[in-house]
Amino acid sequence: MQFILACMAVGTVFGAGLAIATEANNPPVQETKPLRYLAKFDERFKAADKDGDGALSRPEAQSAQMDRVLTHFGKLDQNGDGKLTREEVRALLRSRLAS
Repeated sequence: MQFILACMAVGTVFGAGLAIATEANNPPVQETKPLRYLAKFDERFKAADKDGDGALSRPEAQSAQMDRVLTHFGKLDQNGDGKLTREEVRALLRSRLAS
């Protein structure tokens, strides 16, 4: 009887340790996927911003072949200044990725 209880205790400890180790090595997909998309967008945004002003004009987005940005340029340009800042676009990306 004591042998069975000892085996159960050892199995519980090893099983819990294995579960914790497995979970630590596999971060939740939901958290990393949006971050990966936002990081990729930041790279494309920076490359497309030819004049380095931190915003994209229509011609800059067009030359970078950012078709989705061009299609929704009016909706993305929240302050109506004719340029898209990184935060204006990221706000929409965040809302779409969260849903």
